[in-house]
Amino acid sequence: MEETRRSLRSRVREVVAETGSLVVPRRCPCGEEGSWLCARCAVALAAPARRVEAGCDALQLLSGARIREERHGATVLPAGVDHTPLLPVLALGEYGGALQELVLAWKNAGQLHLGGRIAEALAPAVTTLAASGGVRRPELVPVPSRRGARIRRGEDHVAELVRSLARTGCGRPLLLRAVPTTAQEGRGARQRRGRRIRVTGAAARRAGARAAPVVVVDDVVTTGATLRGMHEALTAQGMRVLGAVVVAASRLPGHDDLARW
Repeated sequence: MEETRRSLRSRVREVVAETGSLVVPRRCPCGEEGSWLCARCAVALAAPARRVEAGCDALQLLSGARIREERHGATVLPAGVDHTPLLPVLALGEYGGALQELVLAWKNAGQLHLGGRIAEALAPAVTTLAASGGVRRPELVPVPSRRGARIRRGEDHVAELVRSLARTGCGRPLLLRAVPTTAQEGRGARQRRGRRIRVTGAAARRAGARAAPVVVVDDVVTTGATLRGMHEALTAQGMRVLGAVVVAASRLPGHDDLARW
């Protein structure tokens, strides 16, 4: 019976979409008409999410240093420094090609319907982080956006993504009163590392009091400064940050990055 209902709902949605396309033609972010997301671009959402925190400079914490080569049993550690990432970050891929077109269409071109497809692709990443923390359904916290950006876009796209993720059943939305206290525009890489975010309000205090396990959600990660700022703000309130999921990373870790861990 439930399968019949789902099939009927799917057919109704398709009829509505076909009718609407007579007024507004369906068009994929790549420009192909006839579908909101063509088969080629859908592949960008099909790959399993991968760990990308090793490529985010702002997320690295100094964990060791050696002024000369050291031998530990059969292992030889070269002179240098070791880093440990502040938190795990999972992304669907690199910010380029079809994935970049999809993100830009969803984020800046008003194609909000793409949020549901993105949420379906990201849900397994949330489940992975939750399982690693021994949690079934974590709280999902969107990174804050500035008021000007929300006004320009007409909505808070990351908050809407969190709501879509919640509808997949992987977590519960926790929409906090969070405000970035430092802008990123026009700042160098070193300045971006020190981004500060303020989290206030009763919801944050309640979540902190029960040490709520949370997963941070964002669209694109570059240096990781925003995720670091969110981690600091949420843990200061008492919440337990399991990690972050993002749609894309501006830089995927290379061999040299991975060799540091």
